[in-house]
Amino acid sequence: MIEFIALPAILVGIYALYVVGWNDLLRVLQGTSYARAKVVEHHSGSDGFVPIYAFQYGERSFRVPGPTAHARPTPPVGENEVLSFPAKRPDLARPPQPLARILLYAGFAAWLGFFSDLLWNWW
Repeated sequence: MIEFIALPAILVGIYALYVVGWNDLLRVLQGTSYARAKVVEHHSGSDGFVPIYAFQYGERSFRVPGPTAHARPTPPVGENEVLSFPAKRPDLARPPQPLARILLYAGFAAWLGFFSDLLWNWW
């Protein structure tokens, strides 16, 4: 009976880990590059304001959205920030947030560990 809960939860956890971790896996495989970007505008949506960063990498110019929406337009337009991205994918540039990533992967480990133990009775 417990398999009806644990197995789908494990599969959902693995899929979520793939979706979130793909960009980090690219960083590990390709290396990480950095660029100094400037906030050029904010797009407003139903969840708030998303900063739009503009930067030059090589011969090309890029405009990428920030990772999250804020209630107020932060950071302000004109502010410079360092973005990191997989070496061959500047379109995936985002402000580095190592603590958030560590907490996210710890949550995935706890989720997968809990439901794996529930399914296979390891302890």
